[in-house]
Amino acid sequence: MGVEGLLVLGLIVGILVLLVTEKASIDAIGIGLLIILVGSGQIIRMFKPDFDPTENLLGANEALGLFGNSAVIIVAALYVMGEGLSRTGAVEFFARVVLRVSEGRERRVILAVALVSGLTSAFLNNTAVVVVFIPVLVDMAQKTGIRVTRLLIPMAFGTILGGMSTLVGTSTNLLVSGVAEQMGYEPIGMFELSPVGFPLLFVGVIFIAVFARKLLPARESLTSMMAGSTHREYVTELQIGPTSRLVGLSYKENFDGVRANLLFFARGEEMVWPPYYSETIEVGDVVMLRGSVDDLAGLQDELGLKLFNEARFDPKTMQFFELAVSPHSALVGRTIGDLHLWRDFGAITVAVLRNNQHIRERASKQVLQPGDLLLVCGDETSQSRLRNSTDFFLLTGAHKWVMLRGLARRALFITVAIMVLFSLLSVTNNKDLLPFAALGGAVAMIASGCLTARRAYRAIDWPILLFMIGTIGLGTAMQNTGAASVIAQGIVHSLDGFGSIAILGGLTLLGAVLSSLISNQAVAVLLTPIAINAAETIANDGGYTDDHRHSIIRAFILAIAMSASVCFATPIGHQSNLMIYGPGGYVWRDFLKIGIPVSLIAWAAITLCVPWMTGAF
Repeated sequence: MGVEGLLVLGLIVGILVLLVTEKASIDAIGIGLLIILVGSGQIIRMFKPDFDPTENLLGANEALGLFGNSAVIIVAALYVMGEGLSRTGAVEFFARVVLRVSEGRERRVILAVALVSGLTSAFLNNTAVVVVFIPVLVDMAQKTGIRVTRLLIPMAFGTILGGMSTLVGTSTNLLVSGVAEQMGYEPIGMFELSPVGFPLLFVGVIFIAVFARKLLPARESLTSMMAGSTHREYVTELQIGPTSRLVGLSYKENFDGVRANLLFFARGEEMVWPPYYSETIEVGDVVMLRGSVDDLAGLQDELGLKLFNEARFDPKTMQFFELAVSPHSALVGRTIGDLHLWRDFGAITVAVLRNNQHIRERASKQVLQPGDLLLVCGDETSQSRLRNSTDFFLLTGAHKWVMLRGLARRALFITVAIMVLFSLLSVTNNKDLLPFAALGGAVAMIASGCLTARRAYRAIDWPILLFMIGTIGLGTAMQNTGAASVIAQGIVHSLDGFGSIAILGGLTLLGAVLSSLISNQAVAVLLTPIAINAAETIANDGGYTDDHRHSIIRAFILAIAMSASVCFATPIGHQSNLMIYGPGGYVWRDFLKIGIPVSLIAWAAITLCVPWMTGAF
């Protein structure tokens, strides 16, 4: 392994650091990887004329070809198909099944929620499933009296387990399949993961349902309180305007009679907390107040106060709703005051919820994070504009704005037809046609009127695709430079004394741990070349037949595909977890309590059952 191999190892460490610290967006990481790999190859070639970047690192044409990678195309097409199902309300059919089957009993509801969401996400994009299910489950919690915190985690975990069961269930399976194909091995079949994936789904959801009362919290979240309470209090930031009758008076006396409670006031960069003595009210002071909607709205007129974004709440035309910040939103890292929701969408930011607590500091100065929950108000037009934004997920009443319900059956028919076609192509060894089948499904959704072409383009998570392209390029470079072989041999030699199952279990455990901390797409691409090289080392050293060698390598490929989705222990490992983090009002320990046992069950099942399924050991 030469200098190019050391460069690749350095890039791996750098990516892990960037992903953990969240110092760079994932699309910037993806594009940056391609630029560094291709650029470094050309620089090395200047000093070593016989150096071939295509064979020893990553060539320019090879990098450009990654934009047409089959996994990337299929993922993009599945985003469009998922949006068609979501837009027509087709996914609601499965939510209604949950209520009918469970009869409102908590354990049955939890079991049905996890199972139905899992089976649905085995064939649909899990983001679409989660977006539609969140408001449905909030309403279900109000009708049944079950805490919404007992429903959202089972739903999210169900989508992750379901995604592990088929090729198209999650982008990580498609990524591993694509990397394996690039390395000369057969891509993963449509249902090749199913003999382990579906039983694991059933075992996982039964465990969650049985131990939900012990392992899941039973607390109110802002989402559930908004859905069912007639008197709700919010924390907001208002500014003392020049026409306010409070100017020149004291904080101690004049806010005692105000209907809203004064938490603190800020003057410049200084925050002043109670108790107050002789502090006087000045123009430009910022006050943080807690009160009901009517109280806060009335203060604007009665006291001459204004919101920090200079917009006004009109109770006659505006209503409150919630926005969850998308994990890949371009707005992450901006302050709340710089969101410009009023300018761009006609909506007003009122409050922010993070880690189940209202932010008590100045809301406008807070830096937006993935999973934050924004309480905003606006009219029907602003809701429609926000709904079309890729930066937010509109949660409150999301199941009520579906405009194309008459096309739900059409969307379901298209989806079922494409899934059947996927299966036929896999069985008949025509996996190279899968991208065209996926594109056909996306085009059919548009042609049938289930969604417009503009909305189809906006439904695609472009940062994820760019990140996938960059990490696939890194995986290729790992193989070309020998870095993957060096890492694999180190793992094999350190665990060789414990047997081949231990080596597979060690790689699977590494995948599960990493996927709970960083993007599971990155884990899939980084570990697949290492796993294949480790399997080749075991197969070559053991003197096995060609069929047995193939089974061993196949077991490692499938195990890495599944382990990259074992990300239950933290809210940041998987997009499904992150999307429910704010709406459920969860904290990290909630995921640790139930996520660690589920992760151990999944790890054990993958380590023991995948080799048995393939006949490897």
